[in-house]
Amino acid sequence: MNKKISSLVLLVVLGITDAYLLAHPNLIGRLGVLIYKHSYIKNFASALITVSLILGISLAICELLRIFASRKVSSAVYSALLIISFVWLAYVFSTFSTFSYRITGKAFIYGAHLLPVILIGLYGRYLVKVLWMTDRRKNQPTAGSLDEKV
Repeated sequence: MNKKISSLVLLVVLGITDAYLLAHPNLIGRLGVLIYKHSYIKNFASALITVSLILGISLAICELLRIFASRKVSSAVYSALLIISFVWLAYVFSTFSTFSYRITGKAFIYGAHLLPVILIGLYGRYLVKVLWMTDRRKNQPTAGSLDEKV
């Protein structure tokens, strides 16, 4: 339980940090947010709602898969989500490497990179968890074998 609480606290802190970074571009970045009508990151509150929804839905998907899906299905979905997150990070990296986005401010750029990195960590953790826990269960003795040894 302690590990789960610390993981959730880390996820909340990273989500708040990402929302803060996304909501604070420099003057040119603010103009871009207004011109292109990015209302989901217009201020800290809307950025926090956006980031919280993305992280909350991702966490809910991971937990539901962990509880209800088989090992093959959950590992396949976690792998697919992990690949999507890596592709999203590559897209953000290539997009924010252009001149027009490089002048929007370092905080905004770091915030744009942070969300896919958080999702990579989340999906990667659940993928490793489902693969490691299943292998570990195979090596544990069953209840019947414990009674026979006593």
